[in-house]
Amino acid sequence: MIAKIIISLIFCFFSFKVFAAEENGGMPQLNPETFSSQLFWLGILFILMFIIIHYLFLPKLEKVRSLRKKTIDKYTFEAKDIKDSITEIVEKIDTELKVAKDEYNSHIKKVYEDNRKVYESTLRDLNEKIEKKKLIHLQSLSKNETSIRNNFPEICVDLSNRLYENIMKEKISSDINEFKKFDKNG
Repeated sequence: MIAKIIISLIFCFFSFKVFAAEENGGMPQLNPETFSSQLFWLGILFILMFIIIHYLFLPKLEKVRSLRKKTIDKYTFEAKDIKDSITEIVEKIDTELKVAKDEYNSHIKKVYEDNRKVYESTLRDLNEKIEKKKLIHLQSLSKNETSIRNNFPEICVDLSNRLYENIMKEKISSDINEFKKFDKNG
């Protein structure tokens, strides 16, 4: 590519006849007699621009770029430190949460077991009390039954007297011996 440019420049410099230019008139920028001065000033301008850009603007741009890079690196390092500390805090919270959950679960289990024992003992005590009361009532019922069986003739006589009194409006007293005679006959 560079070789093509050099060859093109050589042909341009050594051509004495340009089709677009005339002897005295035409376009002066295409006049080969002024090419050397134009190339001289072009070279001076490019060298001057190169020196200004290379030694004045590029160092300032490099300084800005390096400051920007330092700032970005600093913030990146700080962000990494913050991320690491956040990760440590999250891990610490997770372990503390796990320990708290384990303690909570063990406490709940202990309370559940204690309450279950209290419930079972209370239930056992209540069942014993119920059985005792049941026995007492059964004994009382048995005594009442024997008492009623023993006093059955008197109860029947008393009941018949009351019925007779309510129906007939007269008071009468019956004898238990009559009932016993009736019971033996029946």
